[in-house]
Amino acid sequence: MSNKITIELFPAGNGDAILIDFGTELILIDAGFVSTYKKHLKPRLKELHNAGRRLSKFIVTHIDNDHISGAIAFIKANGDAENPSVIGIDEVWFNSYRHLKFDDKEDGTFNDTPPKISINEGNISIDPDHDEQLVSHNQGTSLGSHILKNKYAWNITFKGAAVKADKPKEINLNADIKLTLLGPTQKALDNLADDWYDYLKTVFHGKINEDDFFDDAFEKMMEGRRQADLLEATTNREELVSSTGDWVEDNAVDWKKEDRSPTNGSSITFLIEFAGKKLLFLGDAIPSQVEDQLKKVLVDSEFPLHVDVLKVAHHGAWSNNSPYLIERIRANYYLFSSNGRSHHHPHFETMAWILKKHGTVSTKTFVFNYKQGDRLLEVNKFQMKQKYNYKTIWPDVNEFGIGRDGYVKLILE
Repeated sequence: MSNKITIELFPAGNGDAILIDFGTELILIDAGFVSTYKKHLKPRLKELHNAGRRLSKFIVTHIDNDHISGAIAFIKANGDAENPSVIGIDEVWFNSYRHLKFDDKEDGTFNDTPPKISINEGNISIDPDHDEQLVSHNQGTSLGSHILKNKYAWNITFKGAAVKADKPKEINLNADIKLTLLGPTQKALDNLADDWYDYLKTVFHGKINEDDFFDDAFEKMMEGRRQADLLEATTNREELVSSTGDWVEDNAVDWKKEDRSPTNGSSITFLIEFAGKKLLFLGDAIPSQVEDQLKKVLVDSEFPLHVDVLKVAHHGAWSNNSPYLIERIRANYYLFSSNGRSHHHPHFETMAWILKKHGTVSTKTFVFNYKQGDRLLEVNKFQMKQKYNYKTIWPDVNEFGIGRDGYVKLILE
C-alpha cells in the first residue's frame, strides 16, 4: 500500500475547494463557487469516477457562499446518490438549518404561501452567474434540499444529527486513516442559531418549524450576509507595510481582535492522521475555539502540535489566527487558499507571526494557490526566504499570467 497523500487546491476565488487523495480514500472539502465546480472540480471528479473512484466524504465546512455555492451545483448535477452522474459519494458532512436547535420550533408546515426573500448577490464572487434570487417554498435550491431530494447519506456518522464535537472525537475512516473531529461544538452551533433566531421569527411571522422551506431560506439569508460583508471589504485597500525592507518584522504587530462571526465559528474542523503524517484543516474557524479543543487532547508539554499540513484558518485572516494559536501549531506546509481579493487574504500579519513564532530551526513552506499579481512579491524575495528559512509553492503561472492560476498540487510521500 502506498503512503502517498495528494492534496489539490482548486480555483475558488476567496473560498476553498480542496481534494485529498490517500490512495484508498478520497475526501473533498468544500467546493468554492459555482464556477469552481463547473470549470475545475467537475472534470477532475469525473476523471476519478472513470478510474473507479468514489468520494469517501464530502465535507462542507460551513454555510458561506465561497464554500457552499459550488457544493449546491455539484450535488444538484450529480443527481441521485444511487446513480451519480459525476462521482459516487459515501457520505456528506454538512450542518444546515435542520441541525440547529430552536426551543420553540412549531410542528407542521405553512398553511399559507411562505414569504419570498430577495437576495441580490452582487458581483463580488468569481461566479459569473449573478442575478437576483428569490427563495420560495417550492424552489428547493439549498444544499440541504438537494441532499434530501437525491437521498445522500447525510451525517450518518452522527446518526443524522449535527456534525459536532464538544470534546474532540476520534473517527476511523478505515484501518489506516484516523480523523479527529475538533469542531464545531454545540455552543458554536447554538451561537449560530441565536444569531438568526430573531430574524427568522420576524420574517416568518413567528413560525419556525421543520418545513424544508427553512433549509432554503436559511442558506439564502446566510448568502445575503456574506455578500454584504464582501461589499464592505471591497471599500478597503491594503498596502504591504515594509518601512524597513523586512516585511516580517514590520507586520508582526500586536493582535487586535478575534473574529466573532457565528458562521465561521460553526466551521467543521478536523485532524487527519495517515502513515505517520498529520493534516489539520481549520475551515474558517475562530482561534479561541480551536485552542480550547486542542487543550482537551494535549497537555502543555505536547505543544506545539506538529503537523505536516495546516490549512490555515479563514484563508489566513489575521482575526482567525492569533499569535497564541500560531504558536501552538507548527506545520511543515501552510496552505493558503485565496485570490487576495475582497478581504485581501492571506493577511501579512498572519504570515509574519508564523515565521516569528517558529524561528529558523525548521524550514516552513507557504503554499499559495493564486499568484495574486504583485501583492505577494515581498513574500517571494530570496533574501527574506533565507533570513527566515521558509519556502514558497505557487501555481503554474508565468509572468504574463498564463497558466492555471488558482490550482496547486501538493504531494506528500
